[in-house]
Amino acid sequence: MSLEYKFENRGTVQVRPTGSDKRTPCWYMLLGVLLLLLALAAWMFFSGYLTPADSSGVHALTLRGKMNEQEKLIKKQSGTILDLEEQLASAKREQQVQIVANEELSKKFAAVAADLSSEREKLVLYEEILSPAGLEQGLHIQHFGIKPRLVDAEGKKVEQKLYQYHLVLAQIRSGDTVLDGKYVITIAGQQDGRTVTVTQRDVTPEGEKIQDAFAVKHYQSLEGNLVFPKDFRPESVKLRVTLAEGDSPDRLTKSYDWATFNKSADNLTVSTREE
Repeated sequence: MSLEYKFENRGTVQVRPTGSDKRTPCWYMLLGVLLLLLALAAWMFFSGYLTPADSSGVHALTLRGKMNEQEKLIKKQSGTILDLEEQLASAKREQQVQIVANEELSKKFAAVAADLSSEREKLVLYEEILSPAGLEQGLHIQHFGIKPRLVDAEGKKVEQKLYQYHLVLAQIRSGDTVLDGKYVITIAGQQDGRTVTVTQRDVTPEGEKIQDAFAVKHYQSLEGNLVFPKDFRPESVKLRVTLAEGDSPDRLTKSYDWATFNKSADNLTVSTREE
């Protein structure tokens, strides 16, 4: 350190160290950094980042308040996620219910379509019955047919050899007499290499009422189902209608070739031969 001498006008000499009132740039930079650090520490302190969560005081309360807000936000978001998951599960259940309902509707539609086709065929037959031409008085076999059934009454696809027969009897006469009696459908075929004969009573599906009686005033439609064993191959069908009173004319007994039923499954027109 050097000494600086200064002479005043009045002859006074002042001695002072040189450079004692000067400041270097580094010193100002250091002071600026210290001020910035102090400001940052103050901001972190007042914001609660330097205060432990288990301490007390204003800053501790501020920090716990922020944590509580974050916890509430997380709970709210979790609740929203649960609600969305429940809505998704409900939508999936509704979709499954809709799929099952659509399947049931498809089955019912198939059954209704089959019934509608059958009813149309009956309508044509009934029109012929109401306006017969060239028939003598008495009971007549107006129509008889057998066709395979692809679906059952519930619209489900059948796995067995299920068939449906349709018999229409008409009485041509004047008056209100009712003719009653019974009918027998006999099916002959091959099973296990031998000829087997069964009637509609033998091959009526289990649980279904057996039909074999009639009471005709004008006309009567009779229907029933036939289910054959898997190894049974039908070859011919014989229909015999017997009156309860009086003689049964030959026209009430007819025979049919089974192959003719298969060829005429669409229009139910079959060839017959009287016996």
